[in-house]
Amino acid sequence: MVFLTLDDLDNFFRRYAKQQGFGIVKAGGAYKQEKGKTLNERRNCMWKCESGGKPDGRIRASSRLLNGVSGKGVKMANRKTKKVGCPVMLHAKVTKDGKWQIRNVVLQHQNHEPVPSISKYISMFHREDLNAVRRRLFQHHDEGVSIPQIHSALAAERNGVENIPVSERQLRNVVDKEKRLKMMEGNANAMAAYFHCMSTDNQNFFHLHRLDDDERLKDVMWVDARSRASYIEFGDVVCFDSTYLTNSCMGGKAPSGILTDQDAAIKKAIAKVMPNTRHRWCLWHILNKLPLKLGGYDKYDEIKQALLRAIYDSYTVEEFENSWNEAIDAYNLGENAWLKGMRSTQRVESMNSFFDKYLKKQTRLYEFVQQYCKATERRAEDEKQADADSVRFCHQLVSDFPIERVFQKVYTSAKFVEVQQECLKNLYVSIVGCKVVDENVLEYTIEDRVWVRDPNTRKDVPTRRKREYR
Repeated sequence: MVFLTLDDLDNFFRRYAKQQGFGIVKAGGAYKQEKGKTLNERRNCMWKCESGGKPDGRIRASSRLLNGVSGKGVKMANRKTKKVGCPVMLHAKVTKDGKWQIRNVVLQHQNHEPVPSISKYISMFHREDLNAVRRRLFQHHDEGVSIPQIHSALAAERNGVENIPVSERQLRNVVDKEKRLKMMEGNANAMAAYFHCMSTDNQNFFHLHRLDDDERLKDVMWVDARSRASYIEFGDVVCFDSTYLTNSCMGGKAPSGILTDQDAAIKKAIAKVMPNTRHRWCLWHILNKLPLKLGGYDKYDEIKQALLRAIYDSYTVEEFENSWNEAIDAYNLGENAWLKGMRSTQRVESMNSFFDKYLKKQTRLYEFVQQYCKATERRAEDEKQADADSVRFCHQLVSDFPIERVFQKVYTSAKFVEVQQECLKNLYVSIVGCKVVDENVLEYTIEDRVWVRDPNTRKDVPTRRKREYR
């Protein structure tokens, strides 16, 4: 057989080997010579089965190769080998007109039996198979999809795992190799390079870092352009470190409120550098700690329900403090160190992180920044979609209140649904009294139902209890 180029012949033998289920290696060949100089052009080439050759029977101890016999007796070789002396080979040579002609070939395997179904597990065929899925692999992985999920999705497209040419381990190795390449100059340097790239694309992207006395990264902060603009407009986007470097990127404007976990150092820092900012603990973090901090008590379920009632069923600060303290006294929790450190006058609110999809415990420093940017981009896109839906669709009115029609025009679709719930609650409100305070002031007494949150449906439901407001 004759082939136009060496690559054509190489690809032909590779395809044959893949179909049969064995790997091949280039075992040698000679280069053309002209006037005593070796040219970079082959004049012949040989391919062999990867199982050709003799196995290395020596053992490896530390970094030295030893013979199979030692003072402790015979030892077995501690490495696997593919070499079993298989004679399969192909030899080709360049003809006078520059084409490649097969001169000798042996196709009968010995000492092993090729199986076509194992081709996808042979390393030499991985590259071409991985190239077919590489782009989708990194697209999905950058979006926070796990390797097992990506592999399952690829398998589903091919009607089963047995039909996918790459394994989950191979996908993981490709991702790990890409990480190592980015980390060649260090985790912090990789992050700095990403910051530089972002700043080049958008001059409003702010980043700042500090080094310690040993020139190691001490702390870092960054604010993307969208968050800076949102902060100036709304004042509810907060990025800070222990020295409050937000003065450099937020125009010296302190936030009106900030939500954090129960970190003592953060609490002291906020009180020192942002004295006029309302500091609240995140209710989500507190409730997540209940099993850990209180799970050892015999009446844990009752304690949890009592604390949840204090949080959700209280309408005033006084009611919350009374209900909270009653629960503490009823179950003898006064000496619990965690509860003692959580003053009842500290107000908390609920907050759910939308970063969970993008971040893991194994996320590298430079990856964290990239995933943060992807998460904010996704949030911005979701908001644009919500705005578009609000323009195209509208929810029907549920009452005859004129204010509801105003709310329908000014609120987004999702927020209007919440406002509608409040409008429905007004149907339970009635005026029970009116008092003239002075010539221009009237004081009304309003009666309303007490609403509580159903623990099963997590929706507000009215009770038979009533209360009055002035």
